[in-house]
Amino acid sequence: IVVDEMNDYYDVRIKEANLEILRQKAKEMNEKDGAMKRRLEIYIGDINDHDLMKSVFERENPDYVCHLAARAGVRPSIQDPLLYVRANVQGSTNMLNYSRDYNVKNIVVASSSSVYGESGSTFFFGSRGCE
Repeated sequence: IVVDEMNDYYDVRIKEANLEILRQKAKEMNEKDGAMKRRLEIYIGDINDHDLMKSVFERENPDYVCHLAARAGVRPSIQDPLLYVRANVQGSTNMLNYSRDYNVKNIVVASSSSVYGESGSTFFFGSRGCE
């Protein structure tokens, strides 16, 4: 399941091409093993859209969530901090809440290295402080 708002921070044409690659891979996998189950569903929208996300979680009933939906870039976040708070903080909080409310077994939250500051370590742990 993919939910992407398709914002223009990165070239939307590249995002669309990446989604097409996912569609093709899912189709190949279905054909290879004759799977009747849907392997890929793509929703275009904002993870802060409660009605959209409620319908996605109710329809798909995921066991696992890999949350990658965050705005990137330190400099643009300085220019429009509320956009970044909404996308990154509120969006992540919403994903955690949906995961709890819909009994998701496990959630993985990934982020760019920018949030870790100037740490000298290449391994990042939630318990480690940021410099």
